[in-house]
Amino acid sequence: MGNRAYIQVDSHRFQTPIIFYGHWSGTDNLTAVKNVLARTARIGDPSYLTAQLFYEFAKLGEYDGSLSFGIESGCLTGNEWSDVPSVLVNADTGEYAIDGQVFVEFVPPEADNLLLWDKTALSTS
Repeated sequence: MGNRAYIQVDSHRFQTPIIFYGHWSGTDNLTAVKNVLARTARIGDPSYLTAQLFYEFAKLGEYDGSLSFGIESGCLTGNEWSDVPSVLVNADTGEYAIDGQVFVEFVPPEADNLLLWDKTALSTS
């Protein structure tokens, strides 16, 4: 019942990650992340990038302001009831991951290499 999807936004500036939930969003989570990262000038500015990601996610899902979307803080554990793979975003660098695979096509040259994810320890399950 539903087509549940999650986006988790991480930043060294956040005490805990920010999680977006879409009850009927399906693969809109990955589409929203790619759309925003492809056009934004706010990689490395987690507050703005996080707002852009939620706006795009909700817009794709035709959010009416009532039901179907949520925002929380914490970490995805892999025990969420999700119908599609969750997408993790590193707001500091522009990296994103799905199913444990990290993608870097949107990482700007000026990204702080110290903030890049450790690819061997990343898990989205």
